[in-house]
Amino acid sequence: MSAAPIPRRAALQRLLGWPAAMACLGAAGLAAVGFAVLWLRRPRGVPVTTLAKLPPGSALRARYGESPIIVLNVGGEIRAFDAVCTHEGCPLGWNPVQGLIRCPCHGGAYDASGKVVEGPPPAPLHRLEAAVGDGTIFVSRR
Repeated sequence: MSAAPIPRRAALQRLLGWPAAMACLGAAGLAAVGFAVLWLRRPRGVPVTTLAKLPPGSALRARYGESPIIVLNVGGEIRAFDAVCTHEGCPLGWNPVQGLIRCPCHGGAYDASGKVVEGPPPAPLHRLEAAVGDGTIFVSRR
């Protein structure tokens, strides 16, 4: 006894059905993994300004929520700090000639790493997390 021949359409469906389904599932899985990687690598925090507005050697004052912050571009590395003096809470500013963060109240000064280099401040500045994504600078608390 011979088995009945399988129609051509049924044979193609059996041959192509499972591999095609597995290929679709594999492609969907790869897309999900790629999206997850992009999601995890995205900059976190609050957008502050664009990188174009902060050339190397410059700084700007901004706000992170209710807190004043100062954002520096030190040779292409973006750094952000609370812009409040650790001595008595005075507002800080950037002195581009000296390359220092200065306190106008009592003559305190911090370098571009936030360390005290002059005056009465008892502690370095609190550093914030800074990241650049798509030409935008993002700041967040560590």
